Parts: sequence; structure tokens; C-alpha cells
Amino acid sequence: MRDSAKFRESAGQYCETMIEPSPLSWPIRKLLNQFDRYYAAYMLIWNFYGWREQGGPAPTLSRLKTVSSLSPRQLTSFVNLLKDSGLVSAEPVTGNRRQSVLRPQPRLVREIGRSCVAFLAAYDHIHGAALARLAESSADRIGRMIWGSARHVLEAGTVIAPFPTVFAMAGYDGGYPVLTAIMADHYRRLAGRDRIALTYSALAERFQVSRSHVGNVVTWLHRSGAIEADRSASAALVDEFERWCVAEMSHYAALAPSLGEPIR
Repeated sequence: MRDSAKFRESAGQYCETMIEPSPLSWPIRKLLNQFDRYYAAYMLIWNFYGWREQGGPAPTLSRLKTVSSLSPRQLTSFVNLLKDSGLVSAEPVTGNRRQSVLRPQPRLVREIGRSCVAFLAAYDHIHGAALARLAESSADRIGRMIWGSARHVLEAGTVIAPFPTVFAMAGYDGGYPVLTAIMADHYRRLAGRDRIALTYSALAERFQVSRSHVGNVVTWLHRSGAIEADRSASAALVDEFERWCVAEMSHYAALAPSLGEPIR
């Protein structure tokens, strides 16, 4: 895919999607912009759709604890926050009212799937397909795609693991959004467009995080050689990020054909 004349434009479009300003309502993106919290919500969706699609074990908090990277206390607190904010509902398990089914609400599914669908849109731009439109036509389709993705992760490991800089950024609060802003700036420069403001203040405001969080991310990128003094992406970072994009595009494109099946 990197040999396509449309690849850089596609990767740039992905980055532009990922740096769009957050909704003015409750700051869902701020909550989910760190890998462990994102992964917990991602696996909560896997838990629910596995139960719904295949009749697996009930998607309870206890089962989620077996696959989440958060500690039991952190996970309980996180799930309670999701419930309090209307992103997850809890319904009694049939025959056992002491346990509750954790049902992800469409807003959470769409937010967790935002990057997945954006990668599909990038794939579509290169290949002339319409997979992203199919996926985003319903939150259930996105949920089923995440379910399929999570099954792959549980069997073969995460797609992100072979990409050390991307993985490191995902571990910071606001790290991945800042990374995509730096890459969006890279693709804008290649296209001769206006640059992205990469100051601490601008990035902190855009992603609803503190300047110190941005500073931690930028300092790590500087020390690792991933960015230059002017915060432009190094050749090594561009190479890694583009390989990451190809891996994610391929991953979700392989899952998308099943989304056309009727939802039971």
C-alpha cells in the first residue's frame, strides 16, 4: 500500500480525523486517550458482542477483569465512570441478579471504533472501496468489527506491539493524539498546506490534556530521536508510523467483509 500514489494522502486524512476537536460535551476522548483505559473499553465491547453473537459467557465485570490490563480496583472505578456518564449500562444477568451484563452504549462503541473506521477510510481511499461507510452505518457493525479484532488480539497479540514508538505514545495520556498531530503536520508540509500548531499550549487545548502531559510526550519523542528540534517527524518515525498504518488498514479491511451479514 505504501507504493500507492494515494498512500500519503490517505495516511494524512487518517491523522486529520484523529486530531479533530473533541465534542463540546462530556470529554469522552480525554477519558479514552490512554492505552490501558482504551483497551479496557475495547475488551468490554468484545465481552458484550461475544456474548451476543455466540452466546459466550455473560459480559460481566468479573469476566472483563480476566482480559483487562487495568488492576481490579482501577477497572471497577473505570467501569463505574463509564456507567455514570451513560457510556455503559448494567443489566441483571438472567437467573443471577447479583451479577450485571455490561452493555456498551453506541456512543462508546463509536468512539472506540473511531480510529478503526478512520483506518478503513484510508484503505478505501487507496483501493476505491467503501468499507468504512459499511462499518459506520451502525454502532452494531462497529461493535462486531471490534469483537473480531479483539479475538485476533487474544489469539495472536496486539497489532501495535511491533511498533515501539507508537506503542509508547499510546501509553501516555494524550500521547497518541499528539503523535497523530505531529504526523498530520508532516503530511501537511509534504502537501504544501498550513502547518499544525505544535506548541504545548495548542496541543493541550486541542486534546483537553495538561501542558505537562504534552511535555512528557514531546520530551520522550525528542530523547528517542523520533522528532527534530522543530518537532517535525524524523525519517525513522515516518517509516514506523506508515508501517503501523498499513498494519491497521490491513487488519480492519480483513474483518470488514463479515459486517455485511445480518446482525442477529
